[in-house]
Amino acid sequence: MPGLSEGRQFLYRAGHNPATERPSERVRVSARVVVFLCLIPFLCGALKPARCQATAEEYQIKAAFLYHFAQFVEWPDRTLNAKDPSLNLCIFDGNPHLMELRNSIEGKPIGSRVFHVRQLSQAQEIKGCHILFLSRDEARRQSATLKSLRGQPILTVGETVNFLTDGGMIRFHLEDNKIRFDINLGAAELSHLKISSRLLLLATSVNRGNGMEAGR
Repeated sequence: MPGLSEGRQFLYRAGHNPATERPSERVRVSARVVVFLCLIPFLCGALKPARCQATAEEYQIKAAFLYHFAQFVEWPDRTLNAKDPSLNLCIFDGNPHLMELRNSIEGKPIGSRVFHVRQLSQAQEIKGCHILFLSRDEARRQSATLKSLRGQPILTVGETVNFLTDGGMIRFHLEDNKIRFDINLGAAELSHLKISSRLLLLATSVNRGNGMEAGR
């Protein structure tokens, strides 16, 4: 496409397959990919790396990523309550970024469902969560929490270096002062979650259970 940078052309192709999509689907997918094009380069572009550790802007952008992750993941039917249209993002009490996340995405629609942010006081309250976000501030509880969720249909998203090796599914990281993410596809499949191929193509790397494979 003339006028698009090489990177944007790649992301456009990742989200655009006219041979397999109906016109209405192409419109929805293209809109989502445009959002990713805007989000991925944004964070910390004009900030020094030392200031990008825990800014409000950082978690507003990560909230937008979490919202769009939910649009590219399929949960088993049994986990979606027909009488309750909620899709729940869960965060533990004491997370210093709860306000940024809640203000950014609480109540937003996802198809026929509504995105809600739930606050947890303990791991036993995770039942009913569809996404669990563990920030770097929760590193102490990370390993035990992920171990307890192994095989359960909850999308786990985190930030620490060892998040994927602990069994997490999507890990945020900074690359060239921009937010990127890696995916542990093996962990997602073990939990019966289906991650769209379009999201896999947007990842920096994908772990399919037999080593890391470049996503781009």
